[in-house]
Order: sequence, then C-alpha cells, then structure tokens
Amino acid sequence: MFKKFVFTLSACILFCLSVAAETVPVSFEGKNKTPLEVRNIDGQIFVEARDMAKYLRLQSNLFWASGQLNLHGKAGFFATLRQGESYATVKGKQEDLTAAPFMEKKSLYVPLTFFTEGPAFEAGNYQAAFDGTKIIIEKSGQLPVIEKSDRGTSLPQPKVTEKAKEEEEIQELGGEFFENVGPAVNLPAPTIINKLDTSKKNLPFVPKDLKKETVLRVCIDAGHGGKDPGANYRGIAKEKELNLYVAKELEKILKKNRKIEIKMTRDKDIFIPLGTRAQIANNFKADIFVSIHANAAPNKKAKGFEIYFRSDKASDKEAAQTAALENEALNYESNGVGTVTYADLLLNSLAANENINESSKLAARIRNSVSDKSGTLGIKVNMNNSIKQANFYVLQGVKAPSVLVEMGYVTNKDDKKRLGNKKVLQIMALSISNGIINYARQEGWKI
Repeated sequence: MFKKFVFTLSACILFCLSVAAETVPVSFEGKNKTPLEVRNIDGQIFVEARDMAKYLRLQSNLFWASGQLNLHGKAGFFATLRQGESYATVKGKQEDLTAAPFMEKKSLYVPLTFFTEGPAFEAGNYQAAFDGTKIIIEKSGQLPVIEKSDRGTSLPQPKVTEKAKEEEEIQELGGEFFENVGPAVNLPAPTIINKLDTSKKNLPFVPKDLKKETVLRVCIDAGHGGKDPGANYRGIAKEKELNLYVAKELEKILKKNRKIEIKMTRDKDIFIPLGTRAQIANNFKADIFVSIHANAAPNKKAKGFEIYFRSDKASDKEAAQTAALENEALNYESNGVGTVTYADLLLNSLAANENINESSKLAARIRNSVSDKSGTLGIKVNMNNSIKQANFYVLQGVKAPSVLVEMGYVTNKDDKKRLGNKKVLQIMALSISNGIINYARQEGWKI
C-alpha cells in the first residue's frame, strides 16, 4: 500500500513539473495588470472565463457541477457555454467555438478567441485583443489595430520529450486515483480529467437518433389554480383562468400530432403545489415542460411577452420580481412545497442545471415563434430582452428542458386588452406550440 502511495505521489509531482500553468500578460487601458493564467492545449490558448468576463464588464454565473456558464452583457447580450460543447448559445442561436471549453477544478476554461474574435467581442463595455504576446483590453472602439498575422491564438509550445511522454502514460494509468487525491496534497487537477470532460462534446448529439423513433412527451402546466388565483387585476379574468384556457388550447393543438404525448398538471380549476407539478412532469418522463402564466408589475408601463428558464441568479431586477410573484404560490401550501420538500428541490436543482442550455434553446424557439405573430397578437416581443432567468420553484425540480411563459402584463392596459381576447389567446397557444415543435425538430425528433 505504501509503495502504491509513493508511486502515485511521485507521478503527481512529475505531472505538476511537466504541465506547470502558463501565464499571459494583460494590458488594461494601457496599464499592466496581473497576468492571466492560461492553458495551452494543442496550440490553442484557453482562459478562465470568469477572469475575462470581469475585465470586459460581463456578468457571469458558473454552475460548476454541470460545467455551465452564463454570460450577460450590454444590449441584451446573453450567452451560454458548457464544458465539452464546441458551440455557444448566444441569444438562442448556436455559434461555433474554435474548441470546446473544459472544466478544471471549479473553473471553466474557454478559447481566448471567444472573447477576442467571437460572440463576446462586442458584448461588454470593453473589448479584448491578443497580439501574440499579451492580451490587450480597452474600452469599446479604442483597441489598437492588430494585424491578423501577428495576432495569433497560441503561445510557443514546449518540446515534448520522451520523458514527458512516459509521464503522460503514467498519468493515464492513475487518472481516477489522482482525481480523488485532490485537496489532501493540494495538487491541480490532472490533464487526463480534462480530456475525459472534453471528450463528451459529441454526447448531446447521440440521443438524437434514439429520439427519432420515439414520441415527444410534453408536460403543460397551467400556472396557479384553485385557491391560488395568481395575478388578479380589475377588468380581466383571473390569471389562473387565462393560464388554463391557453394550456388547454396548447394541448388541443399538440394532440393533433400523433407523435406527441401530452400531460397536463391540471385541466380544471384546482390547486396543485409547485413541487408536485415538477413531480408530475418527472413521473411522466417529460422531454419538455412548459408553464403558462401572465405577468404583473407595480410599474404599469411594463408590457410585453417574456419567457424564462430557471437559474439560481436572476438576470435582472425585473426578472427577480417576476419570480418572487410566481413563487408566492408557496403561501397557499400547508407543508412546504406539496409532496416535495425544499430539500428535494435543492437536490433536484443539480439535475436541473444540466438542462439550462437546452432550456435556453427551447425559450429562444418559443420566443421566436411568438415574435413572428406579435403583429397579430398585439403584444410586444423585445428580441433583445424577452428571454430571462430567475429562480422559479415550479421549474426547479423538473428533470427536462423547462420554461415559464409570461404571455403579457395584466397590469398594463394594452396587454390586458389583448389578453382579454380569446382569439389572441388562441394565437398565443399556436405560437407556443410552433416553438415547441421547432425546438424538438432541431434536436432530432421526427414529429
């Protein structure tokens, strides 16, 4: 046993000496700053995403358990990156990356080109460039001109010696054991673990062939109900009634497709605890979960269609207020969150984080479909700020891509008038169904 430990520790030390972290100088507004740690893999530079986000004044939120990073910037910029996936989802659209991000300990390393040439280049109040020797960061529009031939994306590569190759072979043999040593000897995560993570980049596409031969299971949730009226504003039906009407219309439309199975969390005016709604979806083995709501706000000028997916951190103050409003349904529950406890929800939140990327894509598809009909609906869809995040309890325990739709604001006179029209509600249901089908087909279902 002692010999095994000595061998393992020796291999760890050799590994640390052979792959010591590199750094790149940083020039921020003409001043030298602390160099950034980078990883040079196969000639490509990777930077710690949150370090770069801070410099560019982007808001970042990393779910390290799933390797999911969300970035917020100016003009409604929102991007999602994930370890092992060679693309980023930017405002609901896939954008190719030069390489797949990877996790190391609790940090996500992203290709530097994502910030210097990719979607994030114009996302913040600052911009970044790489001149081959250092990262240059200046306010937007003030970067120096850097010739492409000089810019480069890689640092000089050290020669690989036969000794280093032998050490790599030792590392591959002991990789899993090294991962468990971690904090005890305070060593960095070995490269082999990163390789295992990045090798998953094709996994999201594997299930597509399986999906093509199966039905699509959609769980439709009519928000509120029974003793919980939801938003209740004069001159319009109670929110719970609007939600149920649209949910039933959506069910009717989707049922016309024989390859889609539907489960309603409620089909009449009854109260269903928030956690129980998630449980219904999970027992149904839902592929998609859509919760239907109408919004309300103290500011009567607030208007328009919005769609949310779950995150521990709200995308803005208004999103946090909306989540707080919808989560008030907890006040009608006698035992926490129905048959599901708060502890259950917290445990399930790790599984829910795995679906954040898919939920954002589902949200974008539905948003786009509603936007296509916005003229007929008479309800505004802001393409830069209608997809948001917040911590909705009704989404927290769902183990599938899930979104919460806010059809419009009952507290706004224009939206209220439109939401009081059954024809408008029918078009809203049709638009949501189109978004669901577009998303499913994109992901490989033959429906």
